[in-house]
Amino acid sequence: MDSYILTLDSQLIYSVIVQLISTGILCLILSKLLYKPVTEFLEKRRKRIESSINEANTKLADADNLKAEYELKLKEIEKEKATILEEARARAKQNEAQIIEEARKEAEAIKNRAALDIEREQEKAREEVRLQIIEVSSLIASKFISEKINQAEQDKLVEQVIADLGEVKWQN
Repeated sequence: MDSYILTLDSQLIYSVIVQLISTGILCLILSKLLYKPVTEFLEKRRKRIESSINEANTKLADADNLKAEYELKLKEIEKEKATILEEARARAKQNEAQIIEEARKEAEAIKNRAALDIEREQEKAREEVRLQIIEVSSLIASKFISEKINQAEQDKLVEQVIADLGEVKWQN
């Protein structure tokens, strides 16, 4: 007997053909049953991933736009802040000048009132001195005249002294 490891007998050929046919049928059945759902699943997954990427890109673009918009608003706010600070400084300077001017006017008014008060006091002092001089003069004159003249001449002299004193100018 010849011994071969692999012999091509009809049984082997029949069994190989049956296996090839059954494998082909199995592939056809599986391709009909699984190919379409798997390809649809893969297509849906591809579309879902693509839409997620597109959505992410859109959101990234929106975020970039918002960032640019916020940066622009921040710059505008900085400009507005600078403007407000400048206006506040200008108002402060204006208020400072106004307060200084009011203080000057108040000081001038106080000085004028003080000058008027001093003048009134001087006038009052002059009047008091004048009255005292008249009184002292009267006393001296009355003693002097009482010894030498009568009452009518004394009254005439007092009137004359008063008139003379009224004409006297005071020196400052």
